Amino acid sequence: MKAIIFDLDGTLVHSAPDIHAAANVMLAHAGRDQVTLDQVIGFIGHGIEKLVERCMRATGGVPDDLTPHYAEMNRAYAKDLTTLTRLFDGVRETLDAIDLPMALCTNKPETPARDLCDQLDLTRFFTVITGGDSTLAKKPDPLPLVHTAVALGLTVEECLYVGDSVTDFRTARAAEMAFAYFTGGYQPTPVEGLRSEECFDSWRGLDLSRFHGA
Repeated sequence: MKAIIFDLDGTLVHSAPDIHAAANVMLAHAGRDQVTLDQVIGFIGHGIEKLVERCMRATGGVPDDLTPHYAEMNRAYAKDLTTLTRLFDGVRETLDAIDLPMALCTNKPETPARDLCDQLDLTRFFTVITGGDSTLAKKPDPLPLVHTAVALGLTVEECLYVGDSVTDFRTARAAEMAFAYFTGGYQPTPVEGLRSEECFDSWRGLDLSRFHGA
């Protein structure tokens, strides 16, 4: 293993409370009912567009034009990226101990992903940050993950991907990249095909080298 690539939301950071708050600002602006934190956690993972669509479907139906709702969601979220967001316990210590190039591959758009990392002092860890709008496809399409490996100057076989969702699992499998699954993230249901040796439940004292080729 020559590099480690991480998902962001639900993997390194518990960002759902800020995403939830922004979603409810967006819904209030649209005259819709509010959604719960648990609902929003279930909506995370496929990018901001899918999250807005799911919020709308849950509160009365999806309008023909979602563009103004995307804009309002982005505006509200950019205002409070890290008001409630925190790193999962042990993440910073684990990243500090890794002596390999590291990168991010997230479906969050690149600008808020970078801004969040800046505000939480994470940017220094990552040689490459690939957002949901950095390539022509989003996860679970393998393109963003392959793009990230190439940007590191490596092949997919030389990298490990760390994520918390079925989307991350499917992305890793599609890219034929080794995978480590954080069980404490946002995935609400079991992931079919995931092997027990690919899983970890805590960042504290974690040695990610044991997952490469698991």
